[in-house]
Amino acid sequence: METETIIKVNSSSGEPYDVHFKFSDNNFTVFCYCPAGIYGKLCKHKTGLLDGDSSLLFDKADHEILAQIHEAVKKSKYTEIISSYNILRKEIEVAQRKEKKLKEQLEQALKTGIETV
Repeated sequence: METETIIKVNSSSGEPYDVHFKFSDNNFTVFCYCPAGIYGKLCKHKTGLLDGDSSLLFDKADHEILAQIHEAVKKSKYTEIISSYNILRKEIEVAQRKEKKLKEQLEQALKTGIETV
């Protein structure tokens, strides 16, 4: 059996975007009609709703529907995948900060001189 739910979310333009959830027996899909979502990209609307973020809701009456979706999602592999993704993002951010610091050190050394052996 397949069910589809549509939730409207807030947008920066003021016009809401539709986020479609399709649930079947053992999987679900999510499609958002925001500029990123129409190309199948990850967007804050999809991840926010999957994480149960009700602040995104255009219509606060959808709060109960979102709670039901979030409960179903918590039983899926989404939690494992997004957790791994978030860990990797943090590692990348740390690496980028280190890279910036080392680049600055290198730039400074090239300006002031580098000791030769």
